[in-house]
Amino acid sequence: MRGKYIKLRTNKSSEKEDPKKLKVYNYGLAILKCFQAFLVISNHNFKSGSNNKIVLFITKERGLHVPIFFVLSFFFMHNNLLSLKPKIILTRLMRLLIPYIGWPIIIWGINHYWNKKYNSDFAVSYEELKLQLLWGHNFIAIYWFLWNLIAITILFTVVIFIFRKHSVFILQIILILSYASQYSGYYYDKIMSKFTYRPAITIGIFFEGTPLAVTGFILAHYKIIDNLQKYKIKTLILSWLIYNFFDDYEIFVKTKGAFYPGFKRNIRAICIIFIYSLFPSNKITNKYIAKFLQMITNYTGVVYYLHIPLRDYLKYYINDIKNLNFRGLIIDYFACYSVGFFGTLIFGKTPLKYLFC
Repeated sequence: MRGKYIKLRTNKSSEKEDPKKLKVYNYGLAILKCFQAFLVISNHNFKSGSNNKIVLFITKERGLHVPIFFVLSFFFMHNNLLSLKPKIILTRLMRLLIPYIGWPIIIWGINHYWNKKYNSDFAVSYEELKLQLLWGHNFIAIYWFLWNLIAITILFTVVIFIFRKHSVFILQIILILSYASQYSGYYYDKIMSKFTYRPAITIGIFFEGTPLAVTGFILAHYKIIDNLQKYKIKTLILSWLIYNFFDDYEIFVKTKGAFYPGFKRNIRAICIIFIYSLFPSNKITNKYIAKFLQMITNYTGVVYYLHIPLRDYLKYYINDIKNLNFRGLIIDYFACYSVGFFGTLIFGKTPLKYLFC
């Protein structure tokens, strides 16, 4: 998914200056998106039980890439959703639907070829493909996040269309109700237990992802990150203290049936976003560095889409990937970026570009 950056005023802004020079991109959030992509691919590419310090760090922070991803997604989507322009909303949905439908079909076909060539167990039936497309969770287990982005985008669009000026207030009520459902304990687990495994994952994370999405929307709506630039030191210290406080303290008891129990991780995700947003973006004056940062952010989506399939294919050629070590992780990471770069280069003028960025 292409990175869209919030623009921040520089400290030396003046009405007489060229308006284009008054604002700079927030490269801190661009770097954070890239780091989260690295974190999710790391989470799926290391053996458990390792004593490697990097592995231990990733294991400890594995629960944060999901909340940060959801918060940032709707943080960047705020203006598009609020516009209610059909073309903009449709473009956003196509950006999500094309990879959600396209990659499972492509990978389903490749898996059948791979099965014949290597006698692997990749090949799955047409019925399993339908399950994948229905729930985003089958032979590509992680596409539930795209399912939820699509569903929550539709939810936001409907709320904004119906309630207009009061839509932010209604979204805040939805946030509270979503958390109430998560932490209702017995009742939440009872509801989730009515579903089989695949829909339970997808529907459960809808309840858990919605508050995160509302959080990102609110951060953008009230320009909170923009305003925090005036208090950088205070924001940095307070965010770091709150982040570490919630590292060990459970404000709510972890609820059975909740895959990413939300409130604690939402708070910690916000702290991380605040810290990265303080990156001195106005110091990025070299156009090549700026273009590089923007370019790598454009291809974080393809890392989420393809890191597991590529890992499974490349392990037949590269032992580092087969053995799930750090070098294999790096190879998989850059393989995803390569697919994104060359795919966009080839299909950049067609809707298929949404498969890659």
